[in-house]
Amino acid sequence: MEAAPLRALRPDLDVRICGVGVVETARYVARMLCEESPEQVLLCGIAGAYSEWEVGAVVQVTTERVAGLPAQYAAEYQASLRIDGVAEAVSNTVASVGAAAVGATVENMEGAAVFALCEEFGVCCAEIRAISNRVGAPRDEWRIDLALDNLTETILAILDIETEEI
Repeated sequence: MEAAPLRALRPDLDVRICGVGVVETARYVARMLCEESPEQVLLCGIAGAYSEWEVGAVVQVTTERVAGLPAQYAAEYQASLRIDGVAEAVSNTVASVGAAAVGATVENMEGAAVFALCEEFGVCCAEIRAISNRVGAPRDEWRIDLALDNLTETILAILDIETEEI
């Protein structure tokens, strides 16, 4: 669902589906990194916002945190690419909706897995998320279509922007 609008507009792009959640994402991305050795990975998708962002906003996640683990096991990962002109956010990667924000402004279910694997394999990565809902809002209030339209528009715009390796 999240890839369909981009694939329709740019069938020439190499758009992949990594799955939902950290386990499916880790399995897919590990295989891709081992078999293909890409230079860069751009993770794109929807996210829930705790408070700061309006539904429909598009952000780049610069810090991913694994939510829900005891403090001694909590991990934090940084994006190794920045995209000019896209607002920055801190995200919790969650296994279920509604983890306490604790400094994060958005939540998703895959980001930390991608950041951790890219860090391990020395591959530059960035993450773009469009806000589809407020964290905790009932699913029937989510604005997935709006988020996907804005995400697709942003991805098409950044294809022409230089990324800065950090």
